[in-house]
Amino acid sequence: MDPNSFSCVVCKHFTTAFNYGIVCCNSCKAFFRRSQTAKNFPMRCTSNRNCSKCRYCRYQLCITAGMNWRVLSQCDNQLDTIIQNLIYLDSHRQDRFFNYTTDMNLSLDELILADSVKYDQKSIDSQPDYNHWATVSHITSIDFMKRLEFVNKLPSDDLTSLIRSNHMQHVFLCDAMRSYCDNKGYACYPGGIGVLSASLTSLFLENPQVLNKFRCSLIAKLAEVRITNEEFLLLSAILICNTVSSKLSVPSLNLVSQYQRMYSSTLLQYCLNTYQHFGPSRFTDLLSISHIISGTYESLSQIILTLKYYHPKPQTKQLFLDIFNSME
Repeated sequence: MDPNSFSCVVCKHFTTAFNYGIVCCNSCKAFFRRSQTAKNFPMRCTSNRNCSKCRYCRYQLCITAGMNWRVLSQCDNQLDTIIQNLIYLDSHRQDRFFNYTTDMNLSLDELILADSVKYDQKSIDSQPDYNHWATVSHITSIDFMKRLEFVNKLPSDDLTSLIRSNHMQHVFLCDAMRSYCDNKGYACYPGGIGVLSASLTSLFLENPQVLNKFRCSLIAKLAEVRITNEEFLLLSAILICNTVSSKLSVPSLNLVSQYQRMYSSTLLQYCLNTYQHFGPSRFTDLLSISHIISGTYESLSQIILTLKYYHPKPQTKQLFLDIFNSME
């Protein structure tokens, strides 16, 4: 969704209204509602040429845009339902991140396609290091993505493509949100452990600006907008549903895009409910975080290229090697 354009996705007229799962004006909302109960509703275009103006064609535009009568008629408060579901899933992710460990040594694709993740409770006297936190950060992020409602409808090839394309952005946002909530000015794991390995940071001792951009830019943006937990969760879902870099089949592309529209519309509605007439500008500010995340991704890509130059065959887990390769 373009943060600089608030228009009905059916008729393109200006609006900030949220109806039937999409951003659409009240005129199209009323038309869609009447269409559901109308008797003798036309079954084809009156001009037999997809005129986009008759009732049939206008209704098809509503359906194509993502309007959904059945789902919304079963849910009196879709916004709360979506947010509460994300809160539940993220609580599970955080619980596994803070309190569990795993000895799974899978490749990235194996982890994505695994039926489940085997977690073990951390011992009281355990002293987690960088490898532990980095491993559970990636595993719990991928686990979170796979628990989203639409994901189990994707074939394995599309599932792998989507998670490979988007899971790092989710990791960045989770690391930054946790650090922001801990009043840290830079991304780090619990205990102040850095989110980059010692072998990476040692390459930039004379050029710390590269590391600082990676570790600090996103947190600075979250602090600037004072992001709430609900906004963080909805923005996470929007990023996970990004299809730009994914090579998805047409049915999967349509499905994921529909859910991204739903999460985007829910975030807009949350902003309108919370900030009233400042809602649209708040929505724009939140979507602009995605640009900072893209910059963070580019910074890490440069850091990894430097590592590969000096260490062509780094000694690390297969999961991390696969992640490095996926960012080239």
